[in-house]
Amino acid sequence: MNKQETYEYLTAHGVSYEVTEHPAVYNMAELDAVELPYPSADAKNLFVRDDKHRSYYLITVKGDKRVNLKEFRKTYGTRPLTFASDEELSALLGLYPGAVTPLGL
Repeated sequence: MNKQETYEYLTAHGVSYEVTEHPAVYNMAELDAVELPYPSADAKNLFVRDDKHRSYYLITVKGDKRVNLKEFRKTYGTRPLTFASDEELSALLGLYPGAVTPLGL
């Protein structure tokens, strides 16, 4: 779905939402420069893959949280994890770094 189709889908299904447009950000320091309506509710999205390039995960956490990939692996029984490449992100999700969101899935 494109952006407008996503909005229409949410509306049709009774999901209330607000839209805040901002430039892509590549780290939490850059996000600090963006004026957000709910800064305490910011989040970060990490696109990771296993060592065999078979399984990919989008991990979304509050912006001030650190993600321990080894702990994630133990908790969810995955193979060793690392960040997916920009090329994998583009090929699999059609997204680019700084534009990763759960709605991008």
